[in-house]
Amino acid sequence: MPNDEMHLTSGRSTTGRPLAGEPGVGRSLRRLRDADLRVAREVQTVMTILGLSILFLLLPSHAAAPREPRATEFESVMATLAEAWSKQDTKLALSSFTADALYIQPPDLQMYRGTAELEKLFAALRPGTFMKFHNLAFDAGTQVGFGEFSFGRAGAAKADHGVVVVTLRGGRISLWREYFQAGPSSFSDFVKVEGKTWKWTVTDLQ
Repeated sequence: MPNDEMHLTSGRSTTGRPLAGEPGVGRSLRRLRDADLRVAREVQTVMTILGLSILFLLLPSHAAAPREPRATEFESVMATLAEAWSKQDTKLALSSFTADALYIQPPDLQMYRGTAELEKLFAALRPGTFMKFHNLAFDAGTQVGFGEFSFGRAGAAKADHGVVVVTLRGGRISLWREYFQAGPSSFSDFVKVEGKTWKWTVTDLQ
């Protein structure tokens, strides 16, 4: 019968299995630890590459898209134009328009195309001319804005009051489309309700 006592030979039991704490076990543990570290580094590398790839795909779309003017910039363009017309500063007025801008008064009253034609229109403004915007609104998504205005000459009894629809391109006016009605020079008198004889009311529909 085999002896129950194990005989040690070169760090091994008579069964041939490594003993706990012997050099073979240490090497195995180190190999496992090194393998875990390699896996962790590989995972970290893959995650880094993946993150950079996503960033690379996203950045071009944002970088390529030019920033569109906002409402405050639209208001600045309109304020500059009103100032230019009120001072008869043709050069300043032209700076608010694109080179190929279209200026119209539908349906067929006025039409000017390009800064060469607009320069002649603006140069015809006489001293005392005023332009004032009362209300402005702007849609940054479509780059279309609206302005309620009064245009006339200081001291005159009459002035034009109306609305203009403006399209911006690159921060300048590419389309100007105006609608207006002559009336009292005072805007408050033009829009007031009381004290007027209206041409049409509900009684005229009966």
